[in-house]
Amino acid sequence: MKTEIYYFSGTGNSLYIARELKKRLPGVSLIPIVKLLKKDRITAAAESVGFIFPVYLTTLPAPVRLFLEKLDISRTKYIFSVATRIGTFAVANRNIERILKLKGKSLDAQFFINMAGNSPTGLKPGKGDKKWADKISKKNITLIESTLKSRLSEISGMIKAKKKFPEKTLNNPLFSILERVMYYLTYKTNVNIGYYTDNSCTGCGKCSEVCLSGKVKIIKKKPVWQRGVNCFYCYACFNVCPFQSILIKDKYTYKNGRYIHPGITADDIAAQK
Repeated sequence: MKTEIYYFSGTGNSLYIARELKKRLPGVSLIPIVKLLKKDRITAAAESVGFIFPVYLTTLPAPVRLFLEKLDISRTKYIFSVATRIGTFAVANRNIERILKLKGKSLDAQFFINMAGNSPTGLKPGKGDKKWADKISKKNITLIESTLKSRLSEISGMIKAKKKFPEKTLNNPLFSILERVMYYLTYKTNVNIGYYTDNSCTGCGKCSEVCLSGKVKIIKKKPVWQRGVNCFYCYACFNVCPFQSILIKDKYTYKNGRYIHPGITADDIAAQK
C-alpha cells in the first residue's frame, strides 16, 4: 500500500513522528507541506494519505489549513492525521473534517501524541511560562517520550490495517464553535508575537534559514520580522538561535533553554522550504 505523509514541523516533533512512522509502514513518501504552498493545486496520488502537524492553540497551524484547502484527494481511499501536542485539549480534527467535507471526504483515523512544547508563550495573552525551561529539560523530555515507541507501533498498526479510529467528541456542537474561534485567532488576526534580539545576536542567519513562512530576513546583519509577511507561529527562529539571542517582548526574556526535538536538526527544519 503506497502512503503519502504530508508534514509540517516547527521544531521537530512532527517531523520526528513522520520519520518514525515511515520506518514502520511500507511504501511511505514524506512530503513537506511548506514546499507545496505556492502551488494553486496539490494532488495526492497515493491510496493512503496522512497529515502530521503540531496543534497550535487547540487547532491547525495556518499552513496546514491552507494546504488542505488546495489538496485534491479524489483518488485517496484512506485518510489519517497525527497531531503532536503538550497534552492539552485540541479541536484540530474538527478543522480537518470541515475542510474534507467540502471535498466529499472525511478522516478515517485521527491520533494525538503528547510531546514536549516548543513555546513558553504560544498565542496566549499575558506573560510567558517561567517554568517552561524545566518542562523541556532532558529528564522531562525522556520521561515524556518513554512510551512513544509503543504508541507509534499502535498507530502504525492501525494505519497499516486501515482501521477506523474516530474521535469520540467529534460531533459536540460546542467544539464546532471553539474550532471556529480558534480559526479566527490563529489564521485571520496574524498576531504579532513580539520577537526581538539582544546584543548577543551575531547575525548568523540561522533564524532566517529556519523561518518557514519567510517572515524573518537578515538586514544589516540583524534579523527583521517583516510585518507584511504572515507568521506561522512555529517558534523555529526563537528556538534555533545558538546564543538564545531571540527574546519575546514583555513575555519571555529568559536565556534558560530552548527546544528542538533531540532527533532533529535545524537543517532538517529548514529543508521543508
